[in-house]
Amino acid sequence: MDHHYIKRKEGFNLHYLEWEPTFKNDRLPVICIHGNLSNARMFKWIGEKLSRGIWGEPRRVISIDIRGCGDSGLPEEGFTIRHLASDIEAVMQNTGIEKAHFISFSRGVPNTVQFALDYPDKIQGFVAGDFPAKSFKMKKEWVENLLARYKVHQTWEELYQDIAPNQEIRQEEFAERKEEFYVEKKDGIHARVHKDLPMKLQKDSEDLDLSEGLSHIEGPVLILRGEEGSLLKEEEIEAFTKYHPSLKVEIIAGSGHSVFDPKEQTEEIFYKYFKSLA
Repeated sequence: MDHHYIKRKEGFNLHYLEWEPTFKNDRLPVICIHGNLSNARMFKWIGEKLSRGIWGEPRRVISIDIRGCGDSGLPEEGFTIRHLASDIEAVMQNTGIEKAHFISFSRGVPNTVQFALDYPDKIQGFVAGDFPAKSFKMKKEWVENLLARYKVHQTWEELYQDIAPNQEIRQEEFAERKEEFYVEKKDGIHARVHKDLPMKLQKDSEDLDLSEGLSHIEGPVLILRGEEGSLLKEEEIEAFTKYHPSLKVEIIAGSGHSVFDPKEQTEEIFYKYFKSLA
């Protein structure tokens, strides 16, 4: 896993992760786009398996820290969905990738569809994780709630005890994956997302139906949907189907919104999907 940075015109550094394939081939690369308050590391397990050829021929994998998340900087302004989509284009230009398969989670889904609208015919296949092809105006209450809950923990054990009751995560799994979502700094342990990001996202957010962008996706579209607590409604799946009649929907058993957690069913789905791709 390699780290790369791009200087953006808004005056911040955009960070992305890269996994090189175990041997060069003509398979299209994969670009991963996380949700609003996550980061590129959420796709680490996927990057490792795809690049090593566990799910078919090994592929080059790129996972982007959208501005304000992970190791990317936070500009003063520029948080419309088109700004977020432009970060994807900046990475594609920097890496020399002209077309790729995409894997997107949560609000990374509309960011990706907006990218398809602004930069047509650059997406070959698309795995959409539990979110519609829509952008929504975020509520101020959402920002206020996040700010009220923002906490700097002094030890990893304190952090685990704080999150374990709500996330039902075993201590062994937490120890293995903790640095995907948290980082230790001089004053304590922080989430890998800038504290001021929600406020900036809320300010620039708006209600948009981006479904037309799906017409610029050439290859197969796969939707991963949570079994309970999904953020994807039946009528929103119909919007995907309008542009992709061959659309496939997979329900992740025992999952809520977090459909990309590493589990046997998810691995089997990815194996079948990527084995079938060019």
